[in-house]
Amino acid sequence: MLRVTTDSEGNRRAGVAGLQSCGSPWACPVCSRKIAGQRSDELREVLAAVADAGGSVHLLTFTTRHRAGQSLAELWNGVSGGWRAVTSGRAVERERAAFGVLGQVRVVEVTHGENGWHVHVHVLVAFDGPLSREMAQELGGAWFGRWERALVRKGLAAPLEDRGGLDVRPVDMGTGSLDAVAEYLSKITCEITGGSAKEGRRGNRSPFAILRDALDTGLADDVELWWEWEQVSRGRRQVAWSKGFREWAGARRELTDEEIAEQDHGGEDVLAVEPESWPALRPHLAELLDVAERDGPAAAAEWLTARRIGWFRCRRGTRPVAGPSG
Repeated sequence: MLRVTTDSEGNRRAGVAGLQSCGSPWACPVCSRKIAGQRSDELREVLAAVADAGGSVHLLTFTTRHRAGQSLAELWNGVSGGWRAVTSGRAVERERAAFGVLGQVRVVEVTHGENGWHVHVHVLVAFDGPLSREMAQELGGAWFGRWERALVRKGLAAPLEDRGGLDVRPVDMGTGSLDAVAEYLSKITCEITGGSAKEGRRGNRSPFAILRDALDTGLADDVELWWEWEQVSRGRRQVAWSKGFREWAGARRELTDEEIAEQDHGGEDVLAVEPESWPALRPHLAELLDVAERDGPAAAAEWLTARRIGWFRCRRGTRPVAGPSG
């Protein structure tokens, strides 16, 4: 069932109920949406604490060279090793003291394009006071050096620092901007943007876009890409906080992906999709939820009808009532 909740400011959040949760933030369009919403709230909570303390935040992005034919496992393992090199060793404590680093949160993004799989890391770094872009770039350069050396040890390479290998951007600490950054990173975690509203840059597809295409067209290449994605992503962390950062911010205990997926946030059941229609809806679920949040349940019903996906209208206090099945 399509479930909609509305907060005190009138903002809608859409989700689904009546399905078994698997807790996968990578390969499940239902659980990933729910997990992304929770992670977005966590990011807002910590970023607000940084702002209240007079701190500043920069967004750093690290990437690696990739080419068609490279396996996702090879690239992802290399990126994981690169990030471990950035966050370990004696230099880390010196940098924390020199730059006033409060902590960081890392999010992994994966897309696929004509040059194969592309795995990169987005990192929000918080500082205990204002920090110029030049100083943030200096810290990023030190991190990039460790990142690049670790990739080389794995048989990989990073683009040149000034050619896309490293990107450093200051984050506006206004409330609206912090909300936007939290939402941006939470969407990266479940690839909602690539699966519904738009495709990635330069024709890159998100994993959920690959799933959609595989189910729509049945092309063997897309099916194989999705299988590879399911296998390699299993058990990997999407969001990772540096030690002590959440505690410094007074954040609540971090829930596991499985705990988030099992939560029931309440809300009103507005539409129920016929069971036999679920396979047709599954690859487009993110788009349906976007429509429900942006335009409301009536627009969601029109969206389903236009795609000939059978649905029922739910009425308060009664069993679902049959609606048009298309």
